[in-house]
Amino acid sequence: MRTEAELAGRGRALLREAASAAGARVPEPGDLAGFDGPLTVLVAALREQLAESPRPAELAGILADAQDLRYEIREWLSGQRRRRLDRLDAGLARLRKVSDPDGLLDRVCEAVVESCGFDRVMLSKVEGSSWRPWKSFAVTDADPERAFREWIRTLPEIRLDNLVLETEMVRRREPALVTEPGEDPRVYRPLLRAAELNSYVAAPLMPTGRVIGFLHADCESRAVTALDRDILGAFADAFGQIFERAVLLGRLREQREQVRQAMRTVETVLEDLASAEIDLASRPITSLRPAQGPVRSSATLEALLTGRELEVLALMATGATNSRIAEELVIADGTVKSHVKRILRKLCVENRAEAISQYLRLTMGDGGF
Repeated sequence: MRTEAELAGRGRALLREAASAAGARVPEPGDLAGFDGPLTVLVAALREQLAESPRPAELAGILADAQDLRYEIREWLSGQRRRRLDRLDAGLARLRKVSDPDGLLDRVCEAVVESCGFDRVMLSKVEGSSWRPWKSFAVTDADPERAFREWIRTLPEIRLDNLVLETEMVRRREPALVTEPGEDPRVYRPLLRAAELNSYVAAPLMPTGRVIGFLHADCESRAVTALDRDILGAFADAFGQIFERAVLLGRLREQREQVRQAMRTVETVLEDLASAEIDLASRPITSLRPAQGPVRSSATLEALLTGRELEVLALMATGATNSRIAEELVIADGTVKSHVKRILRKLCVENRAEAISQYLRLTMGDGGF
């Protein structure tokens, strides 16, 4: 099969020849995908002139060549799409082996370059109504690229209200193609100057259906095409699913550890209860009358603690950290710490373990000890 450069060279020569024979002028396309339209127009013009031309054999030959070239270009473009999709699938397969969200974010820019055929990629975050370029990766590490990374590092967050292209992507949830950034009013001008872009594509990242970031990609030696936009969009969609899976696995691991911690706490309490029963059984029974003094039970626990302190203590018993408790109850970490201190003081215990032990004793069967 011919190369892209060979097909483009043959196409330009045939367009000039056909335009001269048909007496028509057509614009020269910028890339291989742009040849189909001009060739279609010239084929139609040649067919109209074929019956009345004094050189029908010459026109018929040009017409046949134009038709052959159209089909050959379409076949090449179809094969290129398949090859790039195969390369994309291979890159995504490597990412699926990563189960850590931070690891995925560290590798995503490099993965786009390797699997999608770009020379540079920028990852950015969307937080509420703000956009913040975050990190980039490029095949070269020349001075302009280092300056671009420094621009990203020092750039403050940007209001999406002031951006057109990125706001469109948030609203439409579709990738974008920018072929002439200097003339496109949607482009963020500081990005255009810092990255020295001649054309680029961008796609939103939507792990849960909500846009949380963008991927911007460009090529140094060629203009990007609609196929580049489609490839980046397909990567962004698949990466969103991979990232969501990694986040859910991380939460599952965290919850599993909390359950294990709670089970260890319960095991400790049960061992204490078993030891206490043995101690009581080994003592001589001197009286059948119950011991004097208050009976500690779940009722007295509710009398000692406020409703919020009971909620905090119940979460402590599951092994939850202060941060986790704050997240569950939608309060500040400092507020949780204050509640924990008051709980320890009211229960007359020294640490969290003793408080949890006492809570479980008082709530398991609501019995005294």
